[in-house]
Amino acid sequence: MDQDKIREGLIDLFNATYGKRINKKSYVGDIQIIERQYSSLLLELADALNESDDNFEVIANILPEYASGQISEIDSKRKKSLQEVDYNMNMVCYFIPLIGTIRSNKSDALAARIVDLWNDKMPNSKIGVSTVANIDGGFKRGFCYISAAVCHSLQKSDDCYELTLLRDYRDNYLLSFEDGQKLVDEYYDIAPTIVNIINRDNGAAKIYDKIWNDYLNPCIKLIQDEKNEECRELYSEMVVNLEEMYLS
Repeated sequence: MDQDKIREGLIDLFNATYGKRINKKSYVGDIQIIERQYSSLLLELADALNESDDNFEVIANILPEYASGQISEIDSKRKKSLQEVDYNMNMVCYFIPLIGTIRSNKSDALAARIVDLWNDKMPNSKIGVSTVANIDGGFKRGFCYISAAVCHSLQKSDDCYELTLLRDYRDNYLLSFEDGQKLVDEYYDIAPTIVNIINRDNGAAKIYDKIWNDYLNPCIKLIQDEKNEECRELYSEMVVNLEEMYLS
């Protein structure tokens, strides 16, 4: 195994997908394009995995070590945290699913090992093993993507009261209507890219604070008051305004 060549290839793959816009309609096709572009690397990985068990751990450590090294060079604690969120998204949506396409009976084990090492080196991370199929099938469950980014910025946990309330609202109210399903589908086409753009802004914390004060906190109060339709209108307004600000 040419360790340096594989390391360079894996880092190049990670950086090539970093910040890439995730679109529900084109996701599977985008993955297939990347898979073709990096077919030589994926074949080399398959050969290396099949060649020797010793290569397995070396390959698994490459990306976690690289990413943690990049984050360690950032001085600001908040910027470190936001960079980690950004990296996590790339790992879950692109890198780990692509590892799963390696033509080796060790590909699933490699993906799982990379995730374990990643979570060890990124103490604030709790990513799991993802595949193209479960990412593609999970788009409709993504209504709280921006909400989660805001709550993370406010140092709230993933299972905090606010996010739990918004997810319950999505599942038990919004998705019961045809136009609600349409809103969720349209939302997930743009939300990940919006979050990526905000995370790269030096004023990300202030942006998330404003989203919280102008939209999310009022939405939560509307849900508590059983004003579900008013919440839908305000959340829709937030998505439209953010799309105009960051994607137009």
